[in-house]
Amino acid sequence: MEKIKIAIIGGGNMGGAITTALSKKEEYEVFLYERTTEKAKALLDECPITLLSSISEATDMDVVIIALKPQNLPSFYEKLEPLSPGLFISICAGVDLKTLKENLKSDSVVRFMPNIGAKVGKSVTAVAPADDLDEKLVNLSIDIASSFGDAFLLDESLFSAFIGISGSAIAFVFDFMHNIAMAGVREGIPYNKALSIVSGTLESAAMLQKATGKGAIELETMVCSPRGTTIEGVKALTDGGFASVVQDAVEATVRKSEEMTRNAK
Repeated sequence: MEKIKIAIIGGGNMGGAITTALSKKEEYEVFLYERTTEKAKALLDECPITLLSSISEATDMDVVIIALKPQNLPSFYEKLEPLSPGLFISICAGVDLKTLKENLKSDSVVRFMPNIGAKVGKSVTAVAPADDLDEKLVNLSIDIASSFGDAFLLDESLFSAFIGISGSAIAFVFDFMHNIAMAGVREGIPYNKALSIVSGTLESAAMLQKATGKGAIELETMVCSPRGTTIEGVKALTDGGFASVVQDAVEATVRKSEEMTRNAK
C-alpha cells in the first residue's frame, strides 16, 4: 500500500507534537520543514522523518500541514501557494478558511484546532473543512487528527468557542491542578506528590464520565453525601463564584480569538 505523503511546515510545540504522532503511523510518510536547526535535528533523532531544507521541496505531497505562528503566516503564503498539494491543513489560530483559500489559491483546505495534549497523543482537535470539500479528503483530515487524539468535526463558526473550552482551557485545567496541589501542600502533602494525586484524580474523573456517559452534574451529586465533606467544598466553590469565573475565562478567550480572526483578514 502506497503511503500518504505529509509535509509539516513548522516544528514548534504543536508542529513537533504532530510530527512525532504522525511519524508513528505506518500509513504516513512524514516530511518536515523547520528553519531552527536544533528543533529539526531533535525531531529527526526521535522520529522516522525526512527533513526538508526549504519549503519549495514540499512538492508532490498529498497533504501539507501548516503549523506556523498566525502572525508569521502572511509572509509564507508566497512559498506555500505553489506547493498545491491534495490538501492543505492549517493549525494557525484565528486564520479562517476564507482567508486561507484566497491566499493559498486552493479550495482543498481544512482547519485544525488542536491542543497541547498532542504531545502525548491525547489532543482534542476541532476539524473544519472548506465547503464542498471532497468526502475522501474530509475523512482523511479526520484520520490525521485522530492520529494524535480525539477529533471533532465542527462548524468553523464554533472554533472560537472550541478554543475557549479546549484549546486554551487546557491551561485553565493546569492552573486548577496547581492550585488544588498547593492546597494539599498547605495541608501537609509535598507538592510533587500532591500534584500526582490531583493529576490521577482528574484522569479518573474524565474516564468515569466517558465510561458512564452521565452528565457532569449528575456525577458531582453522586459524590456529595448529606452533611458530608464534599458538599462543604462544593459550597465554598459556589460562594467564591467558581462557576462565574470559569465562564468568564472561557468568554475572554473566545473574544480574543474573534479579535484575532478579524485582524487576520
